[in-house]
Amino acid sequence: MRSRRSFLSLMGSAAGLAFVAACGAGDTAKDSGSSAPAAVSGAAPATSAGAPAAAATTAPTGYAKPELLLDTEAVVAKLTDAKTVIVDLRKKESYDAGHIPGAVWYDSAKLKDPDEKLYVIREKLFSQLAGDIGIDGAKHVIAYDDQAGLSATRFWWVLWYYGHSNASVINGGWQKWEKDGRATSKEPAKIDKATFTPKINDQVICALDYVKEKGSAAGSNTVVLDVRSPAEYSGADVRAAKGGHVPNAVNLDWTRSMTETEPKVWKTAAELRKQFEGAGIKPGSEVITYCQTGVRAAHSLFTLQLMGYGGAKVYDGSWQEWGNNKDTPVGR
Repeated sequence: MRSRRSFLSLMGSAAGLAFVAACGAGDTAKDSGSSAPAAVSGAAPATSAGAPAAAATTAPTGYAKPELLLDTEAVVAKLTDAKTVIVDLRKKESYDAGHIPGAVWYDSAKLKDPDEKLYVIREKLFSQLAGDIGIDGAKHVIAYDDQAGLSATRFWWVLWYYGHSNASVINGGWQKWEKDGRATSKEPAKIDKATFTPKINDQVICALDYVKEKGSAAGSNTVVLDVRSPAEYSGADVRAAKGGHVPNAVNLDWTRSMTETEPKVWKTAAELRKQFEGAGIKPGSEVITYCQTGVRAAHSLFTLQLMGYGGAKVYDGSWQEWGNNKDTPVGR
């Protein structure tokens, strides 16, 4: 039987969009690539453009899709809502020590496939796990963590990949919840299991061959966005067989989307828009985000969506795949 990796590669070549069925989530701490904010590295080709600019909005924050990012007050109003599932993606011992009342726990390690750990968790297994914590197509899912949104946005992206678009992330996560003095609980959530029916959304993901094709095509209308640290991007910090970056990729460290003060929250729309524009992301085309294992890439894709930029995809294999492939070119 042909491996799923081979199948995905063929899909990427034939259709330009891959049905990736296994994960690059990996250990979020390992993939966090903590670094101080740095200037954008690399230069987008003159013809490259990003996804559509943020739509006009009357939201005070200026975010095009403010519903994606909830403050703690908005979450308090949802605590007793039977149509809402709040998901805690911290370590189990942290959840047991105290969590948002009614929140269910999900193991962030299970955002990747147990057999093919490079890619997103397979459809059937995620369907079972999501249903086990009460998620179905009608539920509003609210995710949080204690890692500046890394696990929460990855969970949000996996849901989106499997066709569930009604999900949000708590701005500031657990740290903001505690700082705001919100109620906590040590009681395990009472879960009504549900049936989660996945519908693969192949518009939000791509495979290695697609990145290679788009990144090297003359006049490509694609920005390949490396959201790792500048040291990883330059090859000074090597986390695979090869160090460096995808040729023609521009570097915008994911941490630059967040405030430097604690608890870390998303920066203002004006600040985010300026950063994306500085990376060459303009109206009219797509953005491919990648990192080491797809976690930081999902965080940056979430931020792009928050700002109203469409046409964004996660290269789920990310540098763990690209940097360990003997046939891939490397920029430094």
